[in-house]
Amino acid sequence: TIDEDGDGNGDDDDEDQLLIDPQIADLSLSKSVDNPNPNVGDIITYSITVSNDGPDDATGVAVEDVVPNGLGNISSISNGGSFNAGIISWTGLNITAGDNLVLSYNAEVLPPGPGVSYLNSIQITDSDQFDPDSDPNTDDTIDEDGDGNGDDDDEDQLLIDPQIADLSLSKSVDNPNPNVGDIITYSITVSNDGPDDATGVAVEDVVP
Repeated sequence: TIDEDGDGNGDDDDEDQLLIDPQIADLSLSKSVDNPNPNVGDIITYSITVSNDGPDDATGVAVEDVVPNGLGNISSISNGGSFNAGIISWTGLNITAGDNLVLSYNAEVLPPGPGVSYLNSIQITDSDQFDPDSDPNTDDTIDEDGDGNGDDDDEDQLLIDPQIADLSLSKSVDNPNPNVGDIITYSITVSNDGPDDATGVAVEDVVP
């Protein structure tokens, strides 16, 4: 504030100020599936939408999807993603501010059983730009921005519920001790204990 030389410009040669403006890209994601109640053996398609609310473009974005053991035969991974050791990874993604990017892949629904899970977990694991309300190094219990929603936008989970129909059958005959030449009637009862409706059921009877 002192003008040593009296030129009216203050102390204008041995001080200066410089402001930098770090880039910020507010990323979020959501996941969906084309059939949340598939049959075992169905091929289903997952879609992951990664959005950038800006204000800057996002570069170097990485996304990771942990595939549960209830899914197999992963195929048709979009956007150069790769599958290894139960994890689908996308790296080097760029998303313009105000835009989104849709990632997708196909999977076969495997039979249920002890220890089999159908719960997918997905997360944004990296970005060149700072994200004000997400930290890929924490889980969704940490509220980075204090909005009360936890780490609510860089992680997601999706659970499918494969249809199950518990089928059984029994067979009876109207005359178990017939004479030769008699006409007898067989009855086959097919029962479904659920919990879901059974469709496409096939029954085979080997006639002696």
